[in-house]
Amino acid sequence: MLPDTVMNELITRLGCRPSDVKLLGGYNSNVFEVLPDRGVVKILETTSASEADTLGELEWLEYLVSKKVQVAKPLRLSDDEFIHVISGEYYVVMYDKINGTHVNPQNPQVWNSALFEKWGEATGKMHTAAKCYHPAQKRPHWNQHIILKKLDSAGLDPILIQKWRHYGKEFERLPSTRHHFGLIHGDLHHGNLIVHNDELTLIDFGDSEYHWFAYDIAVAVYHAAQTVDRSDREAFVKTFFQSFMTGYKRGNANTPFLSQIDYFIDYRHLFSYTYHFLYADYDKLTEKQLSYLNDMKQSLIMGSSFLGFSLL
Repeated sequence: MLPDTVMNELITRLGCRPSDVKLLGGYNSNVFEVLPDRGVVKILETTSASEADTLGELEWLEYLVSKKVQVAKPLRLSDDEFIHVISGEYYVVMYDKINGTHVNPQNPQVWNSALFEKWGEATGKMHTAAKCYHPAQKRPHWNQHIILKKLDSAGLDPILIQKWRHYGKEFERLPSTRHHFGLIHGDLHHGNLIVHNDELTLIDFGDSEYHWFAYDIAVAVYHAAQTVDRSDREAFVKTFFQSFMTGYKRGNANTPFLSQIDYFIDYRHLFSYTYHFLYADYDKLTEKQLSYLNDMKQSLIMGSSFLGFSLL
């Protein structure tokens, strides 16, 4: 929960009324819409997101806009700056308001092959743009992620810590050419898509980092797979993947990394469990959610493939 003093200062800086600031959400309830149609603001704490990293994200978004990739456009505030400090520990950034709604996997009029192709195409365009991107302010590399810094002190099962170490060693041997590796979204599941009529917009680039392009695709597959019952998973995922990759190849025809996608799906499973282990408020989780996390842990310890089948 943000302190009242921070919210009051934000309202003063924006020159608006308290009733003009509407909470939209965010992991820490820190994303707001500013009415009428002024944009969306995100309040960040310096201890969790450095100004340098956030500036790297905003410059990346501005570049993607220039390359006609449909993303949330960052807005420069007063003094032509992206970032404005509103207290010693907090700062604010602002984006264009995007018309539309979040993708609902339970709505077949939205959740279908046409959407999957658009999702893939947008991802492919982003990866193509990344190949020629030379930023002034770089985003972090995969091995600088905060999760990796917390492994030894988090109380994670030693078997899982060993799995993390193993992935780290394997990553060092993966191809890292401009056609394999670059700046990615890092969390491109369906919750970070906004759909409006026939347009699809990618949002929330806070996890963007230098990583393998196959990982972005794996994230999409991993989370899409969880929208159906396990008994239906194989048929759905194979259909999803075919549609997604049809679109992806329109945006990025050079795909030497396809064989890595299955590998990165299992990596995402480890990443997802570890993230929830570190940050979930266990007192607020339901019995079903706790059971699901325990099932995740056991499958990881046993070395089970998340999908249980290969895509390629």
